Amino acid sequence: MGVIDLVSPLVNAATPYLVDPIARQFKYLFMLSNNVKAMTDAMDELRAKRVSTEQDIQKAELEGKTCSPDVELWLRKVDAFDQREVTAIEQEYYQRTNCIAMPSLNIASNYKLGRRAFSKKEEMMELLEKATKFDVVAKKLPPGPARELATPSMVSNQNSNLETICQYLKENMTGIIGIWGMGGVGKTTLLKSINNEFYLSKDGMFDHVIWVVVSQDYSYQKIQSDIAKNLGLTSTNANAIHDFLKRKSFLLLLDDLWSKLDLENIGVPQPKLMHHDQDKHKRMVVFTTRSENVCGDMEANKTIKMECLVPDAAWRLFKAQAGEELIASDNLIQQHAKDIVRECAGLPLALATVGKAMRIKKTEQEWEYVASMMRKSKYSGIPGMRKESDFFPILKFSYDNLESDLLRQCFLYCSLWGEDVEIDTDDLIECWMGHGLLDDFDDLGEAYNKGGIFIGNLKEACLLLESATPFRYHKHKSFVKLHDVIRDLALWITSDCGRNKKGWLVQPKSSLERLPEDVIDREVINILVSNMKALDGFINFHKLKTLILSKEIVGRHRISPELFTKMPCLKFLDLSRARMDTLPKEIGKLFGLEYFKLPSQLRSLSTALGDLKNLKYLYSFPQYKLQIPYGLLTRLTKLRVLDLCSTADVYLEKRHVDELLILKELKGVGINIRRISTLERLCLVPKRRLRLGYLDDAPDFTSFSISPSQLGSNSKTNLQQFQIFNIQSLQELVMTTEGDSSWCLSHLNAFSLSNLPQLKNVIWKDLEAHFFLPVLAYLNIFKCKSLTSLCWTADLPHLKELQISTCDELKSIIKTSDDATKVIEEEGNLFKSLKSLDLWDNPNLECIYEGDLSLSSIEKISLGGCSKLRKLPLGLDSAKTLEYIDVDIDMWDNMDWAHKDHFSHFVGKRSRLRRFIQFM
Repeated sequence: MGVIDLVSPLVNAATPYLVDPIARQFKYLFMLSNNVKAMTDAMDELRAKRVSTEQDIQKAELEGKTCSPDVELWLRKVDAFDQREVTAIEQEYYQRTNCIAMPSLNIASNYKLGRRAFSKKEEMMELLEKATKFDVVAKKLPPGPARELATPSMVSNQNSNLETICQYLKENMTGIIGIWGMGGVGKTTLLKSINNEFYLSKDGMFDHVIWVVVSQDYSYQKIQSDIAKNLGLTSTNANAIHDFLKRKSFLLLLDDLWSKLDLENIGVPQPKLMHHDQDKHKRMVVFTTRSENVCGDMEANKTIKMECLVPDAAWRLFKAQAGEELIASDNLIQQHAKDIVRECAGLPLALATVGKAMRIKKTEQEWEYVASMMRKSKYSGIPGMRKESDFFPILKFSYDNLESDLLRQCFLYCSLWGEDVEIDTDDLIECWMGHGLLDDFDDLGEAYNKGGIFIGNLKEACLLLESATPFRYHKHKSFVKLHDVIRDLALWITSDCGRNKKGWLVQPKSSLERLPEDVIDREVINILVSNMKALDGFINFHKLKTLILSKEIVGRHRISPELFTKMPCLKFLDLSRARMDTLPKEIGKLFGLEYFKLPSQLRSLSTALGDLKNLKYLYSFPQYKLQIPYGLLTRLTKLRVLDLCSTADVYLEKRHVDELLILKELKGVGINIRRISTLERLCLVPKRRLRLGYLDDAPDFTSFSISPSQLGSNSKTNLQQFQIFNIQSLQELVMTTEGDSSWCLSHLNAFSLSNLPQLKNVIWKDLEAHFFLPVLAYLNIFKCKSLTSLCWTADLPHLKELQISTCDELKSIIKTSDDATKVIEEEGNLFKSLKSLDLWDNPNLECIYEGDLSLSSIEKISLGGCSKLRKLPLGLDSAKTLEYIDVDIDMWDNMDWAHKDHFSHFVGKRSRLRRFIQFM
């Protein structure tokens, strides 16, 4: 054996220990750029992994699990990792790199920088390698009598709810409490806080605090199993659970209830049963749900609705999640943060999720980008928020749980309105009708009733909100709102949950100079354009079914007539805000159109509309006198609704009514009438909205009867709004059924008597107001200068808003000497539903009512120009729901009654505001 043979194995064995370290030193020096890039990539990957891991933990915690110890240790190590060193290396590298992207020639410095970058990269790769070995991020907790649950810190309004519930639990022996609200509003956080308040209560109030996550696809067996484990029972049988709990005080916390849960079936003693004196055991159940209906089905003794956070609380929550120091460090970042919070609209889930994603965003450019994505509802475009783990899938459960596909479609069309817009419920129902969602009805009242039920369903599911705006110019209308994040959810669903980038294009408030190139593939478009030429140049909107077009007051460009030849599938068209005074003949090419809301500035209906053989719904609320060509209406053979009712000078003549009588499908009209002869002919036409005024053909008209012969028998179920105005000679109004005891205005919601200077009496002929006007909610009496009393208004059981103004001779509203009034008073029904009372410029009004009224629903009282009115009918037990009194200060100072001081603090909560109410 030679020397070489002896040495060779030694050299081979030593080579890795000699060559590899030397090679690594050369890599530090000559591969500086690669080392820095590898370090930066590793940093990005580590940040993303940390965010996704935290989101997985949050999801698991909602199921009652807890973070695994190895994952918790990994998160602590990631948090301890010095990211500032990475940033410092990046900055030093770019400072040392010259304009042609070549590193400095300083060999020693390059070597040190490359070594630091490589070292940091290796640390991060080691952390990432550990993350790949996690079996699960969270595990089920072992069974026990109770446990503390991790909860984020609560903000003020959540704390208030916690105090209310804890007080109830302490003061009562039995009861069921329902906490309800929209997804992501903080119900689970509140329930966890209740758990933590009582699970180790030193006063021994409860022997057992039981936490159960129910969820949408629950089974009785699983719930029984969870309860048994919590109680330490070996048997999951309902009888075993019942036998154990009947001798214990317990607090059962049920999270995420979607339908009624029969407590007795799972073995829980009924918490609503009356206790015997010797029974000292407390039995309480608290549950969370997204549906108000579930609270009713569970027969909850107390319900708490969780609302979104007020702005200050939302700001505090977001700063806590995103990092207060970072936000405070830069004024521009702080401004972008406030924009982001505004877009979250107080929804805790959105604030927390986006806030955590922003915690690692260090530059103003990153914050500006995210704020921009939020404004465009593009949450998946936010770095650190993956589409499969952001909050939309959680919120979507409410949508999925709606009882039918029809109701789900109704919800999606709510998103056609812009952010923060109050949605007129009539407009919403008409939108549903126009899209074929409420197409099966025998009369129009039936369609509005069904639409009202759908709105109620969506509100109960917390997908629609009641509008909170107190003043309106259209007082007889009701409004709802869509939470901004819920609206974004709806649009996200229309894009196939983010998978299809060509979903609905809805930007009714952001003016567009140009349309996106993929606009031709959209099915629904609602846009505001500053230049109508933005619509030119597109060959064919071959999929478009819905178009809502608005135009700013910029330039004089008009819609190209050719546009209407490029929409072969269009069914729904709203041009009411498009600022057009004429319609091109090409409008007649929209052969499939079923719904058309005309431009409000239109001067004449185009004869081309007669070519729209499938048109079912035609609406116009014109600002000017609108010309209707003779013979046009008869060509619209499928027309179901025609609404031209407006304060503008638009009146249907007898010849128009004759055309309407030919239309066999017609279910409802809204029209202005100024001739008695036209009204008589109109009896056979189903009317939804009617304005009767002037009466050119009856200048000495002194008496008018609201009766089957005058309005038609179909008005019983169709007429919803009725105004009589500007009839100078009218002296009496007679309400009569003409012997038909079943006839009444059963759907009339709003009634107005306006500018009837000679009207002295409203006569009720052998009937009572509550029978004749059973659902009347809004009553407006204006410039009826000869009226002296309005006693009949007391007999309107559903009256919500009463407005009386400029009635010079009116001395009292309700007289206590009236026999009918005495009966109503004895039954406690005087104005029991009234929410708003407006009295303006009634100089001789001395008394609303001589005694005290409970006014159990009143929220607002508005007074002005009633100098002789000295008292309000309010006692110490009156008006528990009152929010404010809007009154002239001088008038208030002149008022004097026993309990005036008790109500003084309601005065001045709003500045004086004179409101001119537009009835229709």
